[in-house]
Amino acid sequence: MKEALAAQPAPRVVRALSKTYLTRAREACARLEDPSDEEALHDFRVALRRLRSLLRAHKGYARRWLSKKLIRRVKDLAASTGPARDAEVQLAWLRQRKERIKPHQRPGYLWMLQRLERRLEEEYADLREELPRGFKRLDKRMQARLEVDTEEDDAPAFGEVTALRLGDAAGEFGEHLARIHGESAEAEIHRARIAGKRLRYLLEPLADELQGGGALVKELKEMQDLMGEIHDLQVLSEELGQASEEAGAERMRRLIDLTLQLGPEDPAVETARRQDERAGLMSLAREVRDRNEHLMSRLAAKWDDGDVHRFLEQLEQARETLAAAGGTAPMP
Repeated sequence: MKEALAAQPAPRVVRALSKTYLTRAREACARLEDPSDEEALHDFRVALRRLRSLLRAHKGYARRWLSKKLIRRVKDLAASTGPARDAEVQLAWLRQRKERIKPHQRPGYLWMLQRLERRLEEEYADLREELPRGFKRLDKRMQARLEVDTEEDDAPAFGEVTALRLGDAAGEFGEHLARIHGESAEAEIHRARIAGKRLRYLLEPLADELQGGGALVKELKEMQDLMGEIHDLQVLSEELGQASEEAGAERMRRLIDLTLQLGPEDPAVETARRQDERAGLMSLAREVRDRNEHLMSRLAAKWDDGDVHRFLEQLEQARETLAAAGGTAPMP
């Protein structure tokens, strides 16, 4: 019978999980060369995030094999994929609204769409050129270091170690959510989203060994998705602000050039004057605002209705179960 992860020495499990996440990242990285593979970047990011979160949560063990520089390199590689991911999300949001765009809003909509398409193409070109080479170097060094033997039998159980980490992560998660009604609500949601992600990555490896563990992970992911969409809308809001400035400047230059070439009374100048991107961009901004307010209300309701408190209580029960897998040995 296979020994439960919760009962195994923590260093052994941390090393095994590190190898698993590294393998997933390697497989996804190889798929980045295929332009038709729309999930490759997502899978690569998820694998690196899981690896980074594992190494961060259990750095006392990870440092037995991996240097600070290698661990930091995992973080840097994951961060390098962020701009492409943001462009993908924003393009998907825009394309979903294609059929609702009115004729007078179309110039702004198309301008924004083309802007993001160009950015995504540029980001992917950079990633395909730089990312595989950088990851291969990291992968080779990490694989070699993860094969180094260390003493593990006297280490605390993985369940016991994870229980301690879960307590800290759950406390941080709850504190940020408790402050989402204040003036800094958006900043607190962002912090709660990051804390929730770390919490989920801690819980996932042991979810199958906990009664109700799968349901906890599912509920946590639903809250994360909600906060993630709020964060994406915040990023899009900033993008629309920058786009409006660029669109206005481009439009004015276009009008000035045509006026200088053709004269102010030329029909081409009047046609260009009617091609105003502002209406479309303003329409998108209103949609972003309305959707953001709706999502913020849903998240606040989870706190007000007691859903978050109930979730944290269930998580505490799971933490106590894991803590029972071992004693109280000192943790790295």
